[in-house]
Amino acid sequence: MSSNKIALRTVEEFMSDYSPVYQPIYPLFLGKAQQYAAEVGKLDFRRVQAVGDIRAKHITPKDTEMRQIAAMEGKKSFKKYFLANQFTTSQVQDRQGLEEVIAQVLDEHQVQADELFLLGEGTSGSDVINNGLFWSADANYTLESAIASISATARARLLYGHIQGTLAKSKQVAGKKAVIVYGSETKKQFNSLLDSSDKSLAQVLRESTPDVSFVEMPDAPTPSSSEGWIVANVDQCKLHYTWLPQLLAQGHNEEKMYYWSNFVMGSMMLEVLVKDAVVRQPVTFA
Repeated sequence: MSSNKIALRTVEEFMSDYSPVYQPIYPLFLGKAQQYAAEVGKLDFRRVQAVGDIRAKHITPKDTEMRQIAAMEGKKSFKKYFLANQFTTSQVQDRQGLEEVIAQVLDEHQVQADELFLLGEGTSGSDVINNGLFWSADANYTLESAIASISATARARLLYGHIQGTLAKSKQVAGKKAVIVYGSETKKQFNSLLDSSDKSLAQVLRESTPDVSFVEMPDAPTPSSSEGWIVANVDQCKLHYTWLPQLLAQGHNEEKMYYWSNFVMGSMMLEVLVKDAVVRQPVTFA
């Protein structure tokens, strides 16, 4: 009897050829990241910061002791949990295209990972499971009041000034910056030509601030009706995570005659290490 079974490639062989369709946001922050053991639970860690007046003072011959600086200790929590699923197919079915299905699953898991990273499974900064880039209760995270009713006239020009204003605030903190533009109208204006110019807002921003990265947040994880941008100092943020989306293992069950592929991913949390290292600026359009 003929067989149409195709030998399974190893996970390493498959992943070496896998090219994702969806490009997530979270890898921007992997340069300063920490992975934790694959155990469900909650991890508490300390954050100590100076409080009060910490500027250096003049010392005179009459001074007998140095001025003391006070410190405040806080606690941060990272809730570790995991998500997983399994794809199976019968050994007697045609397995042509199986790897395309596996790739589609991984692409969707990349979207899901961005949702965890951005939103923390919450709907605002007050109900997140873990602090994210879009919703966060981190004390160092800055959420600005919305810039209201930007008129249709010269929107791109107006946004240029506002984005430069947010960058000016963030530049008080040293480190590499990224501007993440989100929302359909904001992204449309980001790619629109400036008044009496043959250059788009995006092009002018990149030319005027070559040390800043400009990226567009994918539509899939962006909360509906949200418009604006986030200026993030990637050197002053720390990404905590357990497992990034991956094909964990695959094999076959000879007794029940099926092939299986296991997928796993885990929770993430973005810690903002200093004040204003992340500034989110919502906008509304008239």
